[in-house]
Amino acid sequence: MLLSQIAEKLGSAYNGADQEINSINSLENAIAGEISFLSDKSYANQLGTTSASVVVVPDSMANIACKAIILSVIDIDQALDILLDLFAPEIETERPGRHHTAIIAPDVRLGEGVAIGAHAVIEKGAEIGAGTVISAGCIIGQNVRIGRNCLLLPNVVVFHSCVIGDNVEIHSNSTIGSAGFGYKFDKGNYKRIRHIGNVIIENDVEIGANTCIDRAKFGSTVIGSGSKIDNLVQIAHNVKVGKNCIIAGQVGIAGSTKIGNFVIMGGQVGIADHCVIGDQAQFGARTAMVKGQHVKAGVKLMGIPAQNKNDELKQIALVRKLPELFRELKKANDSKK
Repeated sequence: MLLSQIAEKLGSAYNGADQEINSINSLENAIAGEISFLSDKSYANQLGTTSASVVVVPDSMANIACKAIILSVIDIDQALDILLDLFAPEIETERPGRHHTAIIAPDVRLGEGVAIGAHAVIEKGAEIGAGTVISAGCIIGQNVRIGRNCLLLPNVVVFHSCVIGDNVEIHSNSTIGSAGFGYKFDKGNYKRIRHIGNVIIENDVEIGANTCIDRAKFGSTVIGSGSKIDNLVQIAHNVKVGKNCIIAGQVGIAGSTKIGNFVIMGGQVGIADHCVIGDQAQFGARTAMVKGQHVKAGVKLMGIPAQNKNDELKQIALVRKLPELFRELKKANDSKK
């Protein structure tokens, strides 16, 4: 694509000769004939070494020094979306219709334009909304309801009676509605406690690969609308996740915990059972809450057990001074001998 065509689509002027641009790449890895972008001034030093022919920057950096041609834009994130659509269009998913190897119960209700891939299984009583894609190898259990324009990537399993809203994306090998982890000790052995509830995933949720969301013991495990869940996350029975939460990879949330809206959890956060988390709370990576702990709205947390971020950072700083303090104490004691 010509630079002039790209500039037109981005609504940006430029100085320099028109030329052909072949692809998009990072500043570090770009070569001649490629376009890159800079959204954060802290990476501006890479402008001196990049081999990209063109760099897109926000208007606030329009005059930044660079040997490449600069395209300045009002909204760098929107510009990046446009560039990705131009040079890296999304891979086409299953086309509407059903693959001849799919197994679909006779009473399944399918909306207009539903696509069902190879070897998918859809059990009796299930209902799938218009425009939804069920990719190869997926299993949809009895009486499951899936809304409109959802995308279930290969090998997703949704167990019986679960409910999925509209515009939900579930990545490969994730499991929705697996049995809750509950046992009783009886006569020298652990015996499973049945979990007869379901999982409700509201609209506009995205769930990463290899994530498991357990069904409730009674009632529903709920994932609120707009929430985004990363890969390898475990959400236990009867957890309630609020709206527009961000949950990063390897987070584990134990049963009956209630999470407010707009909560952010970094990687490997651990939440024990029966915790209550207020709206807009933020958890640093590897933070852990103990059983029944409550967190107020808007608090930033770190550490084990979780505490105010500033308090945790002060304690970390003090711990790192311990070797120095020990040497001084030893020196003082030696001087008294």
